[in-house]
Amino acid sequence: MKKIFLLIFLMFSTMMMAQTYPLVTIEEIQAESPSLYLGDTVRVQGLTMARVLVDPLLDRRPILWAGSRWQTYLYDANGQTYPNLDGIVALQHDTTGAAQGTFYDLVDSAQVIEVTGVVGAFATTTQLNLLTDPVTPVTTISQEPSRVAPIELSITDFMNNGTLVPDGAQYESMYIILRNVISSDRNTGDGSFRINDGQGNFLTMYDQSGYFTLRGHRLTGLTNYDPPADGTFINFFRGLLQVRTTGYYIIPIYPGDIDISFTPPAISEVRRSLGEVMTNQGVTVTANIVDSDGTVDSTKLYYRVDGGAYTPVDMILGSGDIYSAPIPGVNSDSAMVDYYIWAKDNDGNVSTVPANPTSPQFFYLVLNRNVRIQDVQYNPFDTDVSGYNHYYVTLTGTITADTSDYPGTGTTSYRVYMQNGEGPWSGIRIGTRPPLGNDVSALLKGDNVTITGFVWDDSITPTFNVTRIDSINNIIINSSGNPIPGFADLATNDIGLGGFGTADKEKWESVLIRYNNLIVTNENADGPANNFGEMLVDDGSGDTRVELEDGDHSYHNLSDPLRPIYIMTGSGFDALSGQLYYSFGNYKLVPRNDGDFVGFVTDVEGLEQIPTEYSLAQNYPNPFNPSTTIEYSLPESGDVTLKIYNLIGQEVKTVLNNLYQSVGTHSVVFSASELPSGIYFYSFKVNDFVKVKKMILLK
Repeated sequence: MKKIFLLIFLMFSTMMMAQTYPLVTIEEIQAESPSLYLGDTVRVQGLTMARVLVDPLLDRRPILWAGSRWQTYLYDANGQTYPNLDGIVALQHDTTGAAQGTFYDLVDSAQVIEVTGVVGAFATTTQLNLLTDPVTPVTTISQEPSRVAPIELSITDFMNNGTLVPDGAQYESMYIILRNVISSDRNTGDGSFRINDGQGNFLTMYDQSGYFTLRGHRLTGLTNYDPPADGTFINFFRGLLQVRTTGYYIIPIYPGDIDISFTPPAISEVRRSLGEVMTNQGVTVTANIVDSDGTVDSTKLYYRVDGGAYTPVDMILGSGDIYSAPIPGVNSDSAMVDYYIWAKDNDGNVSTVPANPTSPQFFYLVLNRNVRIQDVQYNPFDTDVSGYNHYYVTLTGTITADTSDYPGTGTTSYRVYMQNGEGPWSGIRIGTRPPLGNDVSALLKGDNVTITGFVWDDSITPTFNVTRIDSINNIIINSSGNPIPGFADLATNDIGLGGFGTADKEKWESVLIRYNNLIVTNENADGPANNFGEMLVDDGSGDTRVELEDGDHSYHNLSDPLRPIYIMTGSGFDALSGQLYYSFGNYKLVPRNDGDFVGFVTDVEGLEQIPTEYSLAQNYPNPFNPSTTIEYSLPESGDVTLKIYNLIGQEVKTVLNNLYQSVGTHSVVFSASELPSGIYFYSFKVNDFVKVKKMILLK
């Protein structure tokens, strides 16, 4: 039956295939980054590296998961111009109704096919998006006896001395093989892990194949996959290479793509008996330790205080596979205790958690006071994770952003942040999961609160490496209307690009920060094929990212053109402020509202035309609702103050407060979303110049 079905597919697709678009090679598409063919509709021929579905008749689950889409990877068997650049991912986004007339779901592995699609990109990965309007069937040219053999490479082709190798991108979407590697960073949430060479270099296994995942697209009934224990020696690892801003990822496709030499004990569920540890309090550490191909021979807990020598303690087997060992109390305040677990099996194979004990992930502070936000956020080891991860704590701070600032979109949740004073490590995001999520969302800027909740700081849902106190079970509003902590003034190069977990960057996560005297060096940090609402700015020290989609403000870079103010490359700002966030490989500033954008100049060349006198323009639009732009000119630098008053002379808003600004014409957007309709006055003062103008808010 399957053969008849395939024959009908081959005959129909051959008759239907239109020859109206140019035939190009995968190499031609991949030769430049970004591709010179972005946005073009082309025909491409290639050898398939995986079947699209398990069985198009009997089991229509996808092998390579892409949500509701169909996909496989193509290899350019005819590519001769370059030694590599011969792979591309081909996706069909619409898989319903008439779109199934592409017959892409019938494609098997090791077939040479011709597809018609539009060249696009997702982040840094070039892809071919199959044409479904009009529906254009796939043509099968031949059925080959096997897929192409993988390319023999080493981890150092992608990372050397801990630094990513840019030339590794030439193998994007190609089938490669790495030999004699070691596993680490086992993730029991999705099944991913790292493969290492023992010299500090690694790639990350990505669980896109249903044969190699613990997530919902797992091919249950066809796989018994479980990620290998940290320290497992792997004879070879075959897979498709994916290039991201965060590094190189490898996707095993079918069973047999990972060949394990031997497996050391698997260590998981490392816990300590106390979340918050006081002076002289002892702690018991437990871990689940099993050996899949033998028995556990011995286990040890290693701990140290304030970076001293590690002390080993034998772990004792209790019930099941749970081992435990004590750490004695420390007679000190603010001492740092870090620890790791070591295990050996009956064959002498050894594993540790974390895989690299010199990069601690388990630690705590010994305190003679209550835990603060700074304690929860603090990590001097460049490993990102909080020492209080997965423990309940009680924290006090002032709300610095509420749901009016980050109201949430179709793809992002609303956000609430609080901060304990100013300076590094002082901010944290508050999650809105039950039981008191609704109460959290009702908090307002300026509320000083004490909350009890669960610290989450994981690489998977819900936090994605941003420390959060969530699942709040107690909230006390101590007072309201408190002043918001001031901004920390940073250079753009202090945050820069990349640098996941680096303490010098991580310490500003969720803290209110500000950059000054900026030029927009690229309005679309991910362009031209994608626009995720992020731009690059530079104060002269180097580029960093600013995210424009999440805050409730007027500015955009064409990712959300319904907002009124378009920021173009070459624009300038006197200052940008907001919370520091982390996602998809980069730290980024996320402005909250219009007040976080100061001194917007649409063309930096305009700064060369020095105004001859002070001036304050009439706001526009006027009347307005709820935002309006106020423009002013400075013939000389000075400290600018801009305040808003109501009709009876009461100050209702400070827009700028003694902010130093350079010579030139500047503008600021004032948002009156919290004010009632009426007549207001804006008072402008710089040096000895004072000017007042009237404006009308009409809601």
